[in-house]
Amino acid sequence: MSRQNDLFKKTVNLLLQDIEQNLAVGDALQGDSHIAKQLEVSRSTVRKTIEHLITLNLITKQGSQRLVVQLPDSGMYFDLQDLGTSKEEQVKKHFLNAILTGKIKPGDQFSELELARQSNCNTVAVREFLILFSRFGLIDKEPRSQWQMKTFDQSFVDQLFEVRHLFEMHSLSRFMILDDDDSHWQQLQVLLDDHHTLKQRADRDFRQFSNLDQRFHTLLQAANPNQFIHQFYEIISFVFHYHYQWDKDDEKERNIVAIDEHIDIISKMLLKDFRGATLSLEKHLNTAKQSLANTAFYQY
Repeated sequence: MSRQNDLFKKTVNLLLQDIEQNLAVGDALQGDSHIAKQLEVSRSTVRKTIEHLITLNLITKQGSQRLVVQLPDSGMYFDLQDLGTSKEEQVKKHFLNAILTGKIKPGDQFSELELARQSNCNTVAVREFLILFSRFGLIDKEPRSQWQMKTFDQSFVDQLFEVRHLFEMHSLSRFMILDDDDSHWQQLQVLLDDHHTLKQRADRDFRQFSNLDQRFHTLLQAANPNQFIHQFYEIISFVFHYHYQWDKDDEKERNIVAIDEHIDIISKMLLKDFRGATLSLEKHLNTAKQSLANTAFYQY
């Protein structure tokens, strides 16, 4: 894949993100020069990007203006996971995928050399990633370049839940005081519609919930961005949305329950029912905690 095509895909995603976060349906895009300066690309790349968004029916031309006719959804974004990734990102992607697919399970040992061969990286990059990742308390360093994936006990689950509860409730309270014309409310409505769509086909597409889940909790945080919450939430999300997927016994049922809980929370948020939304979020977090606790002791 050419660098030019990589740049185009990255620019599309950046412009989609900008529209999603800062514009509403009916708003007009800025001029090509302004967008080019903002995204640090050429005007020709901007024009190509906008033409692509027009083919997606996201933007329409009215005279000299380009108007937003709908807000982006997840399917409009390009998957950039394999574009120009650093060695650290390459190791991270392989390591998390190994956990997700059950190749590395709680209690398993693995070596730096083994991980380097599997990820097609050198042992220096692997070691640097594992040392960085170990600060989250999920892996332990063993002698002779060996590492071990920790098992999760009830104490770990309880402590992690306390931190997640604090972050989520704070984000919800900040979201609920947004101005009525804030674009985050429109994004929340789109997200609710996407939840209802997935619910209709949940029997076969239930695994797509992980994407909606990430969008919902990311949107909650977007109301009051906090870099420290964002960094810690990455590992919280990893534990809750990857670790308990190792237990496949009731995966579909768990996801369907979570879809319904999200719909309940979002519906009450849109009604500006802060107390109701808080209680619903509390219920959702407790459900996620119980799922994690159940699979923390799952026997493989």
